[in-house]
Amino acid sequence: MAERTNEAEVLSELQREEIGDKIKKMTRRGVVGGFAGISALAVSLGVGTRVTAAEAIRSVGLIPEDLPEKRFRAAFSEVGNQSTWVARGRDTSIFFGNLLGVEVTSYDGQLLVEKQLQDMQDIANQDWDFVAVHPSSSNALIDPANAIIAKGIPLIDMDTRLVQDPAEFAQFGHLTYFEPDNIYMGETVAKQLFDAIGGEGQVIHTQGQLGHTGAQGRAQGFTNMLQQYPNIEVVDETPGDWDINKVSPLWQDLLQRYPDVKGGFFHSDDMALAASEVVQQAGAADRVKLVGVDGLQNACEAILADRLFASVINPTGRIHGGAVWAGYLVASGTDRHEGEIPKFIRTDGGPITKDNAAGFIWLGNNLQY
Repeated sequence: MAERTNEAEVLSELQREEIGDKIKKMTRRGVVGGFAGISALAVSLGVGTRVTAAEAIRSVGLIPEDLPEKRFRAAFSEVGNQSTWVARGRDTSIFFGNLLGVEVTSYDGQLLVEKQLQDMQDIANQDWDFVAVHPSSSNALIDPANAIIAKGIPLIDMDTRLVQDPAEFAQFGHLTYFEPDNIYMGETVAKQLFDAIGGEGQVIHTQGQLGHTGAQGRAQGFTNMLQQYPNIEVVDETPGDWDINKVSPLWQDLLQRYPDVKGGFFHSDDMALAASEVVQQAGAADRVKLVGVDGLQNACEAILADRLFASVINPTGRIHGGAVWAGYLVASGTDRHEGEIPKFIRTDGGPITKDNAAGFIWLGNNLQY
């Protein structure tokens, strides 16, 4: 039996023909049956960590003209591609953009507010069919955001409010806002941690960027749950700013200062995984349990390997995919929803433990969340 030479060769010839026919019909109709149809197509092609988008397209024998021509241009301003969550969202937006005929240009904020502000100013000086932004800090990007809106360009906010005050933000000129329930995520994973350590002992709370409303919501969820566990003592709440290079030395110091610490709560899994390396090197993995937020494959694999105790889904694929879809529907005039797009769209999530981590790895590999 001949060995398979490429993971993209996983489809039978009949399957390739069927999927190829679907995409060719898409080029004539402009869509593939909505966001669910595109997601199903991604699953069929095996897009994810196993097969790249380019390999998937080649696997069905498509040539570039089989995909929709790039009729629309979109800019995505991201917090920082160092983040697994951000990088995954960037890849998702580009993939869905290719299927919808949207040329997606991604700007990397490098976890620096001033860099993202510069990016947004650059975006505001160009013409786009729509723009999406994941703010690193609320209120920091209002001027370029207003400039984009003033040009009549639909602006989509992702994950974090552009404006700190909720009432003011509700009146802001953005098209829509895709947000996970950060308070729920904080409460959910904090409870997992507190129960795992028996409801008592010292805990470290490592936060994200303090100006980020997602981080603020996760901190609120942590605090809400903490009130139900009077025997938990929080000994440190130093922000890690989403930066693993800050978290590693921070946790090296914290483990020396608090040798009896029993757990760590992190606003992102990347930070939790960075601390996990420090905990393991200190020989404290058996007594210090760590939990995080985001729930992508790296966290799921770490949970299965007992390097993290739990996480919770922050669905970057749905947020970024939803932003592409919303922008495309407005730019193309094909939205079937009666009335305007809602100013707020909640994206769902849920806890990840050893019992369900394998399934979420599969879903993540196929861009399902």
